[in-house]
Amino acid sequence: MSDCKTCPSVDNCYSAHETVNQMQERLDDMGVDTVFTRYEKQQPQCGFGMQGVCCQLCSHGPCRITPKASKGICGASADTIVARNLVRLTTHGVAAYSHHLEELAKTIKATANGKTPYKIQDEGKLREIAKVAGLDLNKTANELAEQLADVILSDLRKDSGEPLAMLELFAPETRKKVWRELGVIPGGVHSEIRDALTKTMSNINTDPIDLLLTSLRLSIATGYTGLVATVTLQDILLGTPEVTESEADLGIIDPDTVNIVAHGHVPLVATAVLGAIESDEMIKYAKEAGANGIKVYGSMCTGQELMQRKGTTASNYSGQLGNWLSQEHHIATGAIDLVMMDMNCSIPGMKSVADKFHTKLVSVDRILRMEGVKDNVDYDPEKVEEQAKELVKMAVDTYKKRDKGKVQIPGHKSAAVAGFSVESILGALGGSLDPLLDEIKKGNIKGIAAVVGCTNNRNGHDDKGLTIMKEFIKNDVLVIAAGCMSSGAEIEGLMLPSAADQAGDGLKAVCNALGVPPVLNFGSCVDIGRIGAAVTAIAGALGVDPSQLPVVASAPEYLEQKAIADGIFAVSFGLLTHLGPVPPVTGSPLVTKVLTEDIEGLTGGKVLVEEDPVKAVEKMLAHIEKKRQGLGI
Repeated sequence: MSDCKTCPSVDNCYSAHETVNQMQERLDDMGVDTVFTRYEKQQPQCGFGMQGVCCQLCSHGPCRITPKASKGICGASADTIVARNLVRLTTHGVAAYSHHLEELAKTIKATANGKTPYKIQDEGKLREIAKVAGLDLNKTANELAEQLADVILSDLRKDSGEPLAMLELFAPETRKKVWRELGVIPGGVHSEIRDALTKTMSNINTDPIDLLLTSLRLSIATGYTGLVATVTLQDILLGTPEVTESEADLGIIDPDTVNIVAHGHVPLVATAVLGAIESDEMIKYAKEAGANGIKVYGSMCTGQELMQRKGTTASNYSGQLGNWLSQEHHIATGAIDLVMMDMNCSIPGMKSVADKFHTKLVSVDRILRMEGVKDNVDYDPEKVEEQAKELVKMAVDTYKKRDKGKVQIPGHKSAAVAGFSVESILGALGGSLDPLLDEIKKGNIKGIAAVVGCTNNRNGHDDKGLTIMKEFIKNDVLVIAAGCMSSGAEIEGLMLPSAADQAGDGLKAVCNALGVPPVLNFGSCVDIGRIGAAVTAIAGALGVDPSQLPVVASAPEYLEQKAIADGIFAVSFGLLTHLGPVPPVTGSPLVTKVLTEDIEGLTGGKVLVEEDPVKAVEKMLAHIEKKRQGLGI
């Protein structure tokens, strides 16, 4: 990396990944702005926004809190403004997750009625969940799937005074007791969103404590609908993850094939496209265009979802290119013909880069529109089979316009092991968590750290996340990764069994005995719900509350609103939760104190803010040791 123009020394690289720096050098030479260069042009950034003390809710504003103006024009304090802004961020996150879940539930209903190309892949999980939900197990799989989808859709639309069914069914009793006492058991997500947005209008709810409790309600709704319900339905429809092998980084791109990138968070269209590229019709169409075939690559969470499942629907998945901060750099290879953009994290800058090459961008979700992008193939579960063929044909037609002289693919790639879940871990352990718990009790595994979420410019592209993962495994802490953090770990080889050589002696011995990496890939950001299920299972096996476990969470490079909802859920769940960069709350001494100190006495969890990744790990290790002592191990 030190040879790149963009990084005269390793410390000055834009990205932790050599391939991204190479593509950044190429785009610099072409005079194309990227997420990295635009970040530099934004410096210095607004300090009021960073502290959360800017309010734009009424025409008197915008107001900001300063030494000479301690309150807004209406009289709102910094505490009120910060807490209100935090609720609005959390509400955005909940809304995005509920969109994903509703699309999925509707797809399962259509599938149950034979109207889609999908089939129920995990009937065992369907019947297991149906039993817990009290459904009639004498029904066929399709009948049960439709009934379960109706339960989920009903849960989304309940009144805010009716507790969520998914929470009642799957949350630990110890957690439900805590949440009842705090009055934060949520009702229907759509009702919670309505109430929260109404509360955060001008001069309706100005009590910062009540607003913080509202954020807790929203985050818990996220945890049991946006996360747990979504991964459950996706497993039923697409298959529960199984341990599998794949590849990652830009070096996996084939210059001789039609190349499609599945980019976003929702794997439904991408799964249909994986089926379409196997058809004789599409293979013939590609060969007539001069290509050796058609390949589908993943970007961000959609790619992680595809990688997690090695069933027939994903047998021809070609690997993961990277996470959100490198999306422009995928296109800069000159070898990407079509990018299917689903849901969030498709940045406008991608269009600027695509215009320098031949790449076609297409929205495949009705809520996603990008300036300058004319082609929209909005997902419809009953039409997706034909939509998938349409997308493949678009890619082939675009391939014909590719300038092969402009293709420049970096050489680096890494193998990666994926497909971890509660079920696959139990399978590897012989059907019981006891072997894992024994290793934790013996101290070979000191604890578990969930390193999850996005990546961002302010913290360096994957730099802090990778540092934290390496520090954890060096200290015998097993890492579970999800979201963009998984891509970073895959590219740098941390998701290979051989990475055990970088772990402490205890963790290394366990990984070598089981043949697993020290950093386990749990998948996409939605699969944080899978991590919650794992923590619930471990707590249940030990007969304790999740807050008593030697478990921590870290989102060292979190980016946007869904990450805010996830982070607050982890605190609600009772976990010490490290966040980087500093969340936009420091303008309120009250909110800062509640989140970093006082809330621990209420939920058992709290926020840790520490920008130095090594110091952050030291503090989390101390917390893990404290929890071990509390359990007498």
